[in-house]
Amino acid sequence: MKILKKNNKKEIRVGLLTSSRADYGIYKPLLKKISQNKKIDLTIITFGMHLKKKYGHTIDTINKDKFGNVDTIKGMSDKDSPFDIANMYGELIKNFSRYWENNIFDYVIALGDRFEMSAAVQSGIPFEVNFIHLHGGETTIGSVDDIYRHQITLASKIHFVATDHYLRKVASIIGSEEYIYNYGALSLDGIDQIKLPDWSHVCKKFDIHHKNYILVTFHPETIGLDKNKGYSNIIFEALKKISEDTNIVITMPNADAAGDLYRNSMIKLSKLFPSKISIVENFGRENYFSAMHHASMMIGNTSSGILESASFKKYVINVGDRQKGRLRNKNVFDIPFSTNKIVEKYNVVKKLGDYSGKNIFLKQHTAEKIVDIITSS
Repeated sequence: MKILKKNNKKEIRVGLLTSSRADYGIYKPLLKKISQNKKIDLTIITFGMHLKKKYGHTIDTINKDKFGNVDTIKGMSDKDSPFDIANMYGELIKNFSRYWENNIFDYVIALGDRFEMSAAVQSGIPFEVNFIHLHGGETTIGSVDDIYRHQITLASKIHFVATDHYLRKVASIIGSEEYIYNYGALSLDGIDQIKLPDWSHVCKKFDIHHKNYILVTFHPETIGLDKNKGYSNIIFEALKKISEDTNIVITMPNADAAGDLYRNSMIKLSKLFPSKISIVENFGRENYFSAMHHASMMIGNTSSGILESASFKKYVINVGDRQKGRLRNKNVFDIPFSTNKIVEKYNVVKKLGDYSGKNIFLKQHTAEKIVDIITSS
């Protein structure tokens, strides 16, 4: 790990790429720190799901937060076939190429592993954009995000990772240990001091009627796409059975190939059992954390079950291979797609109470340390 020398520039132009509610929620602690730093001129570059009504039109939230200037890049459709994903990738590359040609930044921050984030970064390579990558070095065997993540890593100059294991992985990818920093998972920054919204207020805002519930989020497995129809049916049947025993709050899937299979199954479930099942398109970071805090457990295949759940003392039933390869806390139970196995594991986990172990991804002052590196580089 190489420490960068102090930068004496009066102002540093920083762009921050955000394509979804998921990455924007993770960015929140960093956005707050950056917006308070007078050395940094911040532009939030929004694209992807943020601009789509289908996914909650979360550009409205970004504009309301007023963390910095906001630019928008179009190029995302509502369709989710492999052809549509590839076509969107190309359209985003064209649109971002025009953007990089006309906008110069000292650094541009990219997070994670989604296809649209990869397109934004790949288009910046000929323009020699200095990318900063967060959450590199991770592995998700059941998702093509693995490829996109490593592409972003290769195109980036500075790397902030969540564990030493991921640091070593990034070093092996780029062939150097310079400019790689293990500062922990950004989404956990200040998690022990965060003031969560009152759950009754959250329920009123999102029309949730449940006090006792499990929190569910499923995304498609983007390797072996043809299996997702069967997987979505398995989830439908499993949640149908579990709803006989408890209430369910479901957050909807992101824009991935075959994502509508899961989305449609969840909508069908909520219509069949409106008194037992609630659907939320976009909680936002604090409201989602409140939902996690008050849930009895989590079921799904989302990264929040891997990263944040342990800090809220929740056990997680992680289904399938989407998160396979990521490091885990001891609160995560991995099972295959099977209606019976999901229901059986639910009946076991509901008796366990709260998780009492640590969160291996938690470090202190993550956002502050990232800002220090940016302002000293």
